[in-house]
Amino acid sequence: MVMMESELIDLRGKQENYGNLLEEARLTREDLEKAKKELEELKTQGAEEKRKMEQEIADLQSKLIPAADETVETSRLTSRANLVKEIKRLGGQMLASMVYGWKNAVAQLKVVNSEHGLITEGIHKLKKVEKGQIVILEKYKQMALEEEEEEDDDDDEEEDAEEEAVEEEKGPDGDEEGPDESH
Repeated sequence: MVMMESELIDLRGKQENYGNLLEEARLTREDLEKAKKELEELKTQGAEEKRKMEQEIADLQSKLIPAADETVETSRLTSRANLVKEIKRLGGQMLASMVYGWKNAVAQLKVVNSEHGLITEGIHKLKKVEKGQIVILEKYKQMALEEEEEEDDDDDEEEDAEEEAVEEEKGPDGDEEGPDESH
């Protein structure tokens, strides 16, 4: 009987261990199923994100394909900074072209109307005619003032350069150099 009681205690202990193991297995199975569901969701999300990324890459690559009329210089504009720099350079060229055209037109008018004494005082590329008068638009006033200051500085520099050129043409004795007509 003692032996049987001892076996009974042993079997009850084993039964309790088996019950604990079953509970652990059940909890592990639940955790495993949760992990499988999360993994499937992540796979689905990952596949969706991968598809979106591939679509975005394809869109970006299609935007990078050069146009039929694109020049080599244009293809070098690979960053926003390069593009902005090029736009500023072209803007400067356009302004220089406009200023050259303006000065050229005024010079031609002076030549064509030289016998009539064409008056060009008061005309400017930023001014326009309104109601029979030459006026400057409000938005160009500051720009015109700055330009006039630059022109005054340029005129002073041109006068200095002309004076230097005249000085260089004179000989050491102050007379203009050139062919000696006294012989």
